Amino acid sequence: MSPRRRTAAPKTKQQRDQTEYLYGAIPDDAFGAATDRPPPKGPEAPALTQDERFEYLVNNPDLYTAAAALPGPSDVGRPAHYPPVIYLIFLCAISLFGSARSTASHLQRPLWWDTVRRAVRRHQGDEAADALKPVGPSRSNWNHYFGKHLKPANARVRDTSRDLWIQQALDHGMMQQSAKRVSRIYPERQQVLHGDATVAAPPSSHTEHETADKTTGEIRTHRVDPDAGITVEGGDKQVYGNKFLSVGVRLADKAHSRVILALESIRHRSQAEDPDREGEGAAFVDMVKYILTRAPGLRAATYDAALRGKHRAPLIAEGLVVFTPQHSGLKPQSLQRYQKGICTHDLYVAEARVCERRITIDGQTHYTPLPVEELEYRQGKRTRFYHRLTIPCGIKDHTLHIRVDETEDDRQIDPTTGRKRFNRTEHLRQVPPDTPAGRRLKGFRQDSESTHSRFDQSYPHKRVPAYGAKGALLIYIGYAWLSNSVTRALHKPEPVTP
Repeated sequence: MSPRRRTAAPKTKQQRDQTEYLYGAIPDDAFGAATDRPPPKGPEAPALTQDERFEYLVNNPDLYTAAAALPGPSDVGRPAHYPPVIYLIFLCAISLFGSARSTASHLQRPLWWDTVRRAVRRHQGDEAADALKPVGPSRSNWNHYFGKHLKPANARVRDTSRDLWIQQALDHGMMQQSAKRVSRIYPERQQVLHGDATVAAPPSSHTEHETADKTTGEIRTHRVDPDAGITVEGGDKQVYGNKFLSVGVRLADKAHSRVILALESIRHRSQAEDPDREGEGAAFVDMVKYILTRAPGLRAATYDAALRGKHRAPLIAEGLVVFTPQHSGLKPQSLQRYQKGICTHDLYVAEARVCERRITIDGQTHYTPLPVEELEYRQGKRTRFYHRLTIPCGIKDHTLHIRVDETEDDRQIDPTTGRKRFNRTEHLRQVPPDTPAGRRLKGFRQDSESTHSRFDQSYPHKRVPAYGAKGALLIYIGYAWLSNSVTRALHKPEPVTP
């Protein structure tokens, strides 16, 4: 295969002439070969009816455990017409029926309300079921409880749900040590987290409380989401709404087996405007670190290009393989000069992997990717990852171990630039993206894209039926409960005994 000509983010003809280089063919190595067949597609997920999904939801035992975290009856103020679990079921059912108004209408009918009463009788006993009213909550009942009780308890509902979802995934056999002995380059599907952020559109796209009709001069008032803002997605697409982050996992080759593990509302404005929420990368790191405390069997995490080297480094230090696509425009970086006897090889990092740099007879720079024999994992006081690679040489091939996690020397600040001496986790990747192994891990992340797509499609005009970041996050939590309930029902979990 002939060398490929690469350009590192040119802006002018002069810069193009300075940054252009040749890149050699990617070798067949531990990351796969060009002749490898792509992984087979998984089974197609069967369609589920509304009543099936509702049955799975109301019979999820974890839902009744989560209801204990909701605010109960109060001695002052307006009395609650229904117990907390009914409002939690209502919250989740919004993602099934599309809106609070539609949910209230459905729960007014015996067809749906009797299903709820049977489930309450099964999980909470006859007394709780007999105490329920003949019909479900009205929209007024819901609006009062949602605004006065659920929104203030937003963080408690989020954290309680997260812990129950993580335990559900463990009960399904996910995120656990495998009996198989496999390379860390090819972790099993249920050992890999997938994450992504999305911008959810609010009920109204208005950004001003008052607008004037240009023809008549009439002043019109509008409801504006207090937390929504404009975010750039996909490089150049501007979208308006609230930004949320989700992390999930799924079983291999099994339909309807996804478990959403955690959800969070994240910052989409400047830190000065929104100091109380974390940015996308930092929030993802915190989520994964927390999940690791409950699920040490995790092997990898995959995300999109929003995750940079500074975010990958702490997760790699926790022992994970962290995969994201490579940013374009990263210039090749000098790594080291390898010398042994009369042999000298200049090693650089180019396009996410170690290469040997040569200058051709016509003065062009040529980078040859070096074959990697294995991604080695060593655990001690600090987790370390190495590429065991081969330097082809006319005299004798050389074997070399190159760290692919952040080293102490990397963290030293260069006094001339004020930056780290080498941002290793930004330039050098554990699993290079442009390889069969990299494409396999990239495919795992599509589950997050699917999660967000199904979430958007659950509501009319793809608008989340709640104003404010807290309200919209609660709607997303309800959607996650609905989705995880389907997984629980179709793949009966077996609780793990200590």
